[in-house]
Amino acid sequence: MKETRIKKIFDRLNESFHYISSEELATELNVSSKTIRNEIKEIERIFQSSGGRIDSKAGHGYRFEIVDLEAFKEFVSDEWLSYAYVQDDYTLKETRAEAILKMLLRNREYIKTEELCDLIGISKSQLSQDLTLVRSKLEEYHLTLESKPHYGLKITGPEMSIRLCIANVFGTMDSAKSSNLHLVLSSNDDATSQIKSIVLEVFTKHGYMTSDLVFKNLVVHLFVALERIKIQESIRMDEQTLKTLQGSSEYIIAHDIVEQLAGHMHIEIPEDEKGYVCMHLAGKRIFESDEIGQVITSDIDEIVSQMILRVKKDLSIDLSKDLELRIALGLHLNPLLKRIRYRLTLKNPLLEEIKKHKRSFIVAAVATAVIEEKYQTNLSDDEVAYFALHFYVALERLATPASKKRILLVCSTGKGTAKLLQYRFTKEFDGYIESLKTIDAMSLYHGKIEDVDLIVTTIPIQVKTQVPIIQISSLLDEEDISLIRHQMEHSESSIAKYFDRRLFFSDVLVSSKEEILQMMCQRLSEAYDLPSGLYESVMLRESYAPTEFGNEIAIPHPNQSFSQDTVVSVAILKKPIIWSQKRVQLVFLLSYGANEESDLEEFFEKSAQFLINPEDIKKVIASPDYDRFISLINKN
Repeated sequence: MKETRIKKIFDRLNESFHYISSEELATELNVSSKTIRNEIKEIERIFQSSGGRIDSKAGHGYRFEIVDLEAFKEFVSDEWLSYAYVQDDYTLKETRAEAILKMLLRNREYIKTEELCDLIGISKSQLSQDLTLVRSKLEEYHLTLESKPHYGLKITGPEMSIRLCIANVFGTMDSAKSSNLHLVLSSNDDATSQIKSIVLEVFTKHGYMTSDLVFKNLVVHLFVALERIKIQESIRMDEQTLKTLQGSSEYIIAHDIVEQLAGHMHIEIPEDEKGYVCMHLAGKRIFESDEIGQVITSDIDEIVSQMILRVKKDLSIDLSKDLELRIALGLHLNPLLKRIRYRLTLKNPLLEEIKKHKRSFIVAAVATAVIEEKYQTNLSDDEVAYFALHFYVALERLATPASKKRILLVCSTGKGTAKLLQYRFTKEFDGYIESLKTIDAMSLYHGKIEDVDLIVTTIPIQVKTQVPIIQISSLLDEEDISLIRHQMEHSESSIAKYFDRRLFFSDVLVSSKEEILQMMCQRLSEAYDLPSGLYESVMLRESYAPTEFGNEIAIPHPNQSFSQDTVVSVAILKKPIIWSQKRVQLVFLLSYGANEESDLEEFFEKSAQFLINPEDIKKVIASPDYDRFISLINKN
């Protein structure tokens, strides 16, 4: 593993009993003195509650002191490795851009380009290229990267946007430590614990229920808000918006949270910040089907109708008779429109897992294009993935009638995921289910476990019960199914019929997705005498949401049917390209058949197993042979 500069500086300070100047360290490490001073500040933050400190003396330099030996030993044993060695691959443009963005967000003042180059170890010309991706990321939050001669670079924009960017870039509470969120904001874990305690107390007082995920994300936003307030960076709201929020049911809860935080943290919190907290409470509800008086207005129902119609038109999948889907989409749209209005974002911890269910994600991307067009916005993959949960359930209903079983599903990420699991169980264990109930972890600990034969949970739980407990992944993978039911039925049919040998291309050298898609669309159109417009339709679909799915794979497709039969063209690139944000080396161009819904079910089920298997993908890229490819994809 490669040592970080922080470790190198720490080692030099730790091995010497004398002061070492920043100039001396800068010479040894071939960086500027200012870079050394910034890194020493970071070391101070790392060890501030871990038994160590940096002693600085004007005119002499720095040295490291241990003030609490036991705390220091514990930190070095448990956490120091994550700071001491490089965790990121800076050969990737996306990783470098993320590191640059994090450094810019850490600093309120200008940062010189030389410092950024020192941080990552790149040239100024490379930095200039990477900043293009940084600016693109900032645009998602309505932020700009200001450049000032002789000063450097600084992020500017609305305070609310800066907070959202910090919270999302540095992660949720579950990943806060790995992302250094508590260090970035010059705080510690005691503050987050206090925030959690206050929020939970207020929620309990008002009987306010939400998912564990939403609770943790709210704590993150409160944490960021408090640290920004401490440096005199506060939210400013227009009078009408604040008045509207004050009339909402969530404002009373927001008021109590802010008042308690101000008292416990001994800081003055402006009135506008209560509106900020209220916005998060209003916009963070993902599924509200249990809310009393929740109404799906005619306007929202019309949007749902357009979404379902778009799916039917573009993908030949008819979900118009699924009343439960219409209700679920309508209820989901209520809080989503609040998030769009207040420009809030909601992270989805299951994003990568949901993307593995490619058919559902594609359907959701097509459907949510209606929302993007109507409200002139771009929904993140996180938001699209929440819709994909609903469509997954709906697609499952198309193939499997509902049934029942005495199972208690415990899910930490909310009702949507629990509902997805409900239908997965219905499909996989038809005939064995008598009743099915879903609850979150908080409800489990406060309620009674009655009339249950089996508890299935996506999180570790500790409850006193004689009922068997099985812990599974969030989306019930094959290993989980084997654990619950020892024998599985596998389809023996081949899907080679979808892959035309003439449309299998290997060692293709291109520099962009436009170039490869133009070539593949042209060859596909020529082979099957398709009507004109395939490339344009594929690019239009790409504009809805990029079709990169991880594992260096992209699955582009048109936004409507062009061929009578489903056919897939495969291209294995000689070198990976950046599709939108991720590297792609294996491209599946999928042309849906006009009347092949049942066949498509088989195609997605079998191909998905291949597409989520990194080892098989590596084999195909390393040895791009059609027969080998068919053998690998058909074994699933």
